[in-house]
Amino acid sequence: MRLFTTSALLGMFALAPPLAASLHAQAPAAGVPDLSGAWRGQPLMSVSTVDAGAKLRGKEPDIPYQDWAREKMLAEIPPTGPFGQPDKTTDPWIRYCEPNGPVRIYAHPGRTSFVQLPDRVLILHEVMQQFRIVRLNSKHPPLEDLDPTPWGDSIGWYEDGALVVDSIGFNGRAWLDQQGKPTTEKLHVTERFRKIDDNTLGWDVVIDDPGAYTKPFELKRRFQRSTIPFMQSPWNCSVRDNLYFTQTLLETAAPAAAPAR
Repeated sequence: MRLFTTSALLGMFALAPPLAASLHAQAPAAGVPDLSGAWRGQPLMSVSTVDAGAKLRGKEPDIPYQDWAREKMLAEIPPTGPFGQPDKTTDPWIRYCEPNGPVRIYAHPGRTSFVQLPDRVLILHEVMQQFRIVRLNSKHPPLEDLDPTPWGDSIGWYEDGALVVDSIGFNGRAWLDQQGKPTTEKLHVTERFRKIDDNTLGWDVVIDDPGAYTKPFELKRRFQRSTIPFMQSPWNCSVRDNLYFTQTLLETAAPAAAPAR
């Protein structure tokens, strides 16, 4: 699968003058929230609302695991958190630089920016410099016609002052969080982005994956407007960088040698 960087995205805009011109934003229409700016959340270990620190891994009362999904998650080795082993992790992002998908992407403290166009919204991420295209007032193709991807197929609309994003067509390889909660190709994600005030953005997401969980469950988070411009601190992913990070982390965490006698 080919991953486009933000620079490649901007290159496409340069080749499409009408679209590039439309990026010089007009004021949002009435009822459309102005999502401009750079937004950043706090790091998140788990999508459990009662166990954000992942201390109850596999025993969270609000995560409706199917038995196989719980077993698979417990068989994974997270890169961080109370059960983290960064040198042995099975995390597909750390090991293979595979994309995080639309839920786990917000577990990292990278910034997100929105480009609101008349017929689509572009959601840009500093993490791995990836982007999502949300087609407004559109429909999903039949699921069997979609090529499954980590980000899925996203459509959206504005409703009650919020941007609603509906995504299907996932490939089932991304984790939901840092602890390894699995997904399947049946995953259906519904997100609502709404301004709480000028400096706070609400993100409410419903995770519905009947292939891995017995019922849908919800996560609510808040992002703050960043005073640091978007893409000033981009996150890249490479096996070399990840190996260096792991080695440095282990060296920093190593206990001090006992003094000689």
